[in-house]
Amino acid sequence: MRTLTIAIILGIFAMLARPALAEGPLTARTDAQKDEDARIDKAYREATRGGNAAPAAKNDPWATVRPADADSKKTKH
Repeated sequence: MRTLTIAIILGIFAMLARPALAEGPLTARTDAQKDEDARIDKAYREATRGGNAAPAAKNDPWATVRPADADSKKTKH
């Protein structure tokens, strides 16, 4: 009984491993589809990396809290 169970389990593993051994691409893509994917990827990279956009303005969240003359003065303790 034990031998039969082991044989069945090994057979199931062999059936599951068969698709992993298949050669070739998982999906067949045409050249037009590949070109479209490349165009979409390029547009995405340009949008996320900013491209030639102007640099962001410097933001100082403490500007209203800090006194204006604190930058130029050095205090001695």
